[in-house]
Amino acid sequence: MGSAAYSQGLPPGSANAEGLITELGEPCYSARLLRPFARLQRFYPAIPPEWGAALEALELEDRLPVRILHQLLEGAIELTGDRDYGLKAAREWWPGDGGALDHALTSAPTVRAAIDAAARYMRLLTDSLELRLETVGPEAFLRHEHSVAMPRAAQDFESGAIYRAFHCVWASGARASARVLMTHFAPPDITEYARTFDPLPVEFGAPFSGFAFDAACLDARVVSADPGLHQVVCHHADLKLNELSCAHYFTKKVRSALVAELDGGTPSITRVASHMRMSPRTLERKLGREGTKFSALLEEVRRELAIRYVSSQRLELTEIAYLLGFSQTGGFHRAFKRWTGETPLSFRRASRQARFGGPQR
Repeated sequence: MGSAAYSQGLPPGSANAEGLITELGEPCYSARLLRPFARLQRFYPAIPPEWGAALEALELEDRLPVRILHQLLEGAIELTGDRDYGLKAAREWWPGDGGALDHALTSAPTVRAAIDAAARYMRLLTDSLELRLETVGPEAFLRHEHSVAMPRAAQDFESGAIYRAFHCVWASGARASARVLMTHFAPPDITEYARTFDPLPVEFGAPFSGFAFDAACLDARVVSADPGLHQVVCHHADLKLNELSCAHYFTKKVRSALVAELDGGTPSITRVASHMRMSPRTLERKLGREGTKFSALLEEVRRELAIRYVSSQRLELTEIAYLLGFSQTGGFHRAFKRWTGETPLSFRRASRQARFGGPQR
């Protein structure tokens, strides 16, 4: 993707930060992970200020598509010419950037409990990473298991940010034996790796990414352990996880409102927002957090209802057009063909034939 696509600091086709919001079902990153990049970009005049403004416009609870964030990272590298951009962003990771996950980790009683907490709550930050602890003989391995392909810069940032977030683990005795594992091969200059992971050695071309250290450290007490705080933070983190599991709850409410408002006219976001006692901007932002937009949801509801009504055989096509908010039947026919590739009449005939068998006359 060329640098021109990033002249405004956003993906092609995006007019503002809302263009970053994910499609339903895509693996996501928490907007919290963008904080270090927002801090780093001030050192690069080549990155337009609009890039930072777009990041600042996002709320910490927003979830963003992995593919878009990787594209933005690729664009930033192209604009700056800095292949170590991910490593430098990791060095901008501050305590607390990970929210509840950070606090659950640092307040845990032991190194093992800290890693368990990080593994349990990692989904608060990303859907695409699973932390897995393994012990092989005298060594413990903290493996980074990915559900998506990780470009070098993304892997660099991830490992560097985890290294900084795990400062309490390294300070509790694991630092002396720890080493960093990277699946990609060493670049010509590894100076920035040495700076980012100092004093840990970095092994390139490893079979998996992560960290290795002396397994005896797993039972060591964490230097910042606070059992009372840990209990409170874990309760809060569990609630946040539950919210993620109940994702799209607000979307379902808007879908119901759309169905109710469709009869005889096209629902506007202003009307639906008023029905739900909020501003259109708030409604759009809440939908964005659950991975969709008002216009996309309206199109989806219309398409699903159209297919259901046409297949049912009970309603005239003119009635269906009215029920879906089309002022003219021609508009409904064009939309239905766009959705299905067929006219409503041919779709109805095929549906009837599939249901009762034999050619329809």
